[in-house]
Amino acid sequence: MEPHLIFMDIDGTLVDNHQNISKKTKKVINHLQELGHLFYVATGRKFSSAATIANTLSPQTQVVASNGSIYSIHSQLVKHQLSKEALILIYNAVSEIAMPIFFFGEHTVFYTEELPEYFTKSDQARITNESEKEFVAIRSLSDLIDHHKEIINGIIISETDLEGLHSLKDKLEDSQLLSVSSSHFNNIELIPKGVNKATAILAIQDKLMIPSERVISFGDGINDIEMLEATGISVAMGNAQGKVKAAATYVTDSNLDDGIANFLQNHFQLTHF
Repeated sequence: MEPHLIFMDIDGTLVDNHQNISKKTKKVINHLQELGHLFYVATGRKFSSAATIANTLSPQTQVVASNGSIYSIHSQLVKHQLSKEALILIYNAVSEIAMPIFFFGEHTVFYTEELPEYFTKSDQARITNESEKEFVAIRSLSDLIDHHKEIINGIIISETDLEGLHSLKDKLEDSQLLSVSSSHFNNIELIPKGVNKATAILAIQDKLMIPSERVISFGDGINDIEMLEATGISVAMGNAQGKVKAAATYVTDSNLDDGIANFLQNHFQLTHF
């Protein structure tokens, strides 16, 4: 069988609510890797966090991180970054309404305001690794500019002012200095201009010379829609939002019910799992 190129979102897709990959999913993916199929995680997480999940599958699993801003092709790392002009715009726009911003490097989280409890506790495994310099406070625009060469992408989160968040998203989109998306109703994902998961996938597909009919993607969030629309075989998880399911050619079981493994088992006609 000719090799397929397979991309999997992480949160809500590959892992469960405790950041674990099920035994069945890992077993099916590892078997297909042994047969020569190529697997990527494709996520909004920063690179080092995504790489940690990829390595729990196998050393051969590759990474698309920061919503397509950084990705690996074999040993080569391709990186796109938010421009200094985009960072200044973001900081000034958000300062007017005092929402927290988080900027991500390959290994570091830069934050304004105060670091929320959920970042230091329940989301710890998702955003950082124990061996890293974890968090750096940004207290002024000058601080941000000092670190601008380290920053790849970012996210704005509001648990209370959803109307203000919506208006801010429109303003940032209209600037034409960056791309914006959302993985959840309460956030704005800040991405380098012209970049998303789909642009990374198309570049990888072109480099590896694998046709669209042999490219599969799995996702559950709004920021997965471009990816699903760009791949020949697109699969929404059973727990995905309606818009995401409408963008996919197939819907599988939820991330808590081995959705990835069940689809791959059926698609590749695997009988011994």
